[in-house]
Amino acid sequence: MRDSHLHLLQALEKAPGSAVFFEKAEDYSALCSCRNIGEVEFVEAFREAHPEAAEKLKISFGIHPQDPQKEELGTLLRLIDERRIDAVGEIGLDLFSDKFKATFDLQSELFKRQLEIAAEHGLPVVLHIRKAVQPLFSLEYLLKKTTSVIFHSYSGTFEEAATFLRHGVNGFFSFDNALLNGHKRAIDCVRNLPEERILTETDAPYQPKTGDEFSRPEDLSGVIDAIMEIRR
Repeated sequence: MRDSHLHLLQALEKAPGSAVFFEKAEDYSALCSCRNIGEVEFVEAFREAHPEAAEKLKISFGIHPQDPQKEELGTLLRLIDERRIDAVGEIGLDLFSDKFKATFDLQSELFKRQLEIAAEHGLPVVLHIRKAVQPLFSLEYLLKKTTSVIFHSYSGTFEEAATFLRHGVNGFFSFDNALLNGHKRAIDCVRNLPEERILTETDAPYQPKTGDEFSRPEDLSGVIDAIMEIRR
């Protein structure tokens, strides 16, 4: 089982019992998304305290478009130089609200720079793209320079996903409890994308199933079952 995107600190704050899952789950790995150095240090400390889970938990770090802080570029470069992260992200563009739209120029500047950094260092990127798939097409030239692109919690159309692949982006599209919640676009993508381009995630604790307060790492098996059912 592969959880391509979760927030370890926040997930364990919501569901402390999930720590046991990381130790006991067989054939399991996860990419822990971190927005600041404190979250990176938390994952590192958790791995040290739980050696059974150490190899299962990888780390990504990036400047999130909802909080575009230019000074964090230095943190990203330092973490890469110290070989403490395995991917750059989540990074991207967010046009969901007027608040986020107001910072679009800064979002774009930091997004482009982080894509360049990832390409320079041979690291994959994890994208947060909300209400901003169309602006992303103008940045295909940068996406194609990275080793691989994970479209976290992908909410675009199948046609848009197919276009990225057709244009040479080494893209992988990750899906979560949206499938169990009946998200039509996500279901259509899972049904039609090549199997090798589909990833699973929980985005724990931020993408709950309908009726749940939050998502858990343990939700991953349900996401996998949903994909198997959709693809028959």
